[in-house]
Amino acid sequence: MELTPGTGIIYENPEFLDPESLNFDLSDVSPCINSGNPNQLDSDGSISDIGAKPYNSQYCFLSGDTNNDGVVNVIDVVDLVNCILFSQNCTICFDINEDNEYDILDVLNIVNIIIN
Repeated sequence: MELTPGTGIIYENPEFLDPESLNFDLSDVSPCINSGNPNQLDSDGSISDIGAKPYNSQYCFLSGDTNNDGVVNVIDVVDLVNCILFSQNCTICFDINEDNEYDILDVLNIVNIIIN
């Protein structure tokens, strides 16, 4: 039996970030992004993605590095405080303790990362 393309089916490499290390997050070139059920939206308001976890373009490579410059420093603290006070440029990278809130606990976690 030969399968033919249809809605919600991909025949391409899903382009996971690092499947050898069992990281099945979607890379930014994945054909799974915005290819899921068009009647369901992801948290960013786009069409749902195919897979267990939605694609996040603000993928955090280093905990506490809110601007993804490869260094955790006082600039990251300032970015997070601006996010908390003014709701500016908040991304998933700002939720250091992964409690789905941007608050003083995240600031304290970044300070602890810097100190240690």
